[in-house]
Amino acid sequence: MLDGAQLLTSLTRDGKYWTVRTDAKPLAKYRGKCNEERPACIYPEDLFVDDIRLQRVDRLADVTPGKWYLDYNTGNAFLAQDPVDHVVEMSVVPHAFSGAARNVTIQGLTIEKYACTAGDGAIQSRPNSGSPPGRNWVVQHNVVRLNHGVGIWAGPGMKVLYNEVIHNGQMGLAGSGENIVVMGNEIAFNNDAGYYYPWEAGGTKFVFTRNLVVRNNYSHDNKGPGLWTDIENAGTLYENNHTARNEGAGIQHEISYQAVIKDNVIENDGYSGFAGKTSPWYGAGIVVAGSSDVEVYGNTVTDCMNGIIGRYPRRELSHEGTPYVLRNLYVHDNTITEDVGTAAGIIKSGGLSDDVFTSWNNRFVNNTFHLVDASNAAFAWMNTLVPMSRWRQVFHEN
Repeated sequence: MLDGAQLLTSLTRDGKYWTVRTDAKPLAKYRGKCNEERPACIYPEDLFVDDIRLQRVDRLADVTPGKWYLDYNTGNAFLAQDPVDHVVEMSVVPHAFSGAARNVTIQGLTIEKYACTAGDGAIQSRPNSGSPPGRNWVVQHNVVRLNHGVGIWAGPGMKVLYNEVIHNGQMGLAGSGENIVVMGNEIAFNNDAGYYYPWEAGGTKFVFTRNLVVRNNYSHDNKGPGLWTDIENAGTLYENNHTARNEGAGIQHEISYQAVIKDNVIENDGYSGFAGKTSPWYGAGIVVAGSSDVEVYGNTVTDCMNGIIGRYPRRELSHEGTPYVLRNLYVHDNTITEDVGTAAGIIKSGGLSDDVFTSWNNRFVNNTFHLVDASNAAFAWMNTLVPMSRWRQVFHEN
């Protein structure tokens, strides 16, 4: 076991709090956007009582049982519950493994409670954010849990195989580079620190990858998308994954390029956590957003907030100065069971071209739908909701 936390054994009573002096120092800057109810999520130190992460608050007055505060000016940590006969730890070390070395294997370890900042991993094949990465790491058969930022950050050629990646503060997995393989992992209960997931949080998020393979993973109960590629990923394969009960989408491929999403089981995903927000803009089983040349087939999507959705949002230009568009989306031979919400369709931001409906070769073919009532307006087309009868006039569907 590698543990990035230090044991706190000298807590003393101070009025209604227990307090202890630490060596924690503030960083020059912090990255991230927090949920409103978790405004201190960006700070990397976490306090654990008997392996339970307490919620960090940014004012001493907000400390109640289950919450804690760290005063960087004095180094004092405060909590409101009696620590006697409990194990109290604070994460302090930023990484278990970090660097640009090549051909590293990390196997058979439990790696927990590292104080990595948002976007950085307890395991990461780079020295720090923005530095050239190492290549061809193998990370397999580990338990990676309770770290603050990312559990595992994958660089070029990394194989992430058969790990348990759970209860990390921001995300389970992230990465960038070519020929990354993510296979056979359990990715669950991540975004435990309370980041705002549309910014960057949940099960996974990969950026600027080439030929990423995501296969046979079980991604569930993450506070954000289960499996997410966002920003100019090309040649992505999502195959034989199982996602369940994730906020956001089960699988989301966003402002990216060629991808195949096939033979996945997607269930109870996309219930976004935004009160009253149930439109396809907020969550679905499978989402393809502002991406071209994506094929989606052989998937079983069951009881998600919405089913399989193509989005054409208004976004900034790509790094090559071209717009992100929804073009050549081919959704076929999937089975979608939808009790409520939108079973399938395409939506776009106001003012963008109707070519996304008429001339960009976006099509749904031979999908099977199980609906409570076929007369319901359960399909999104031309920026309105239409019933199955109208959908069948546009596409050949069951």
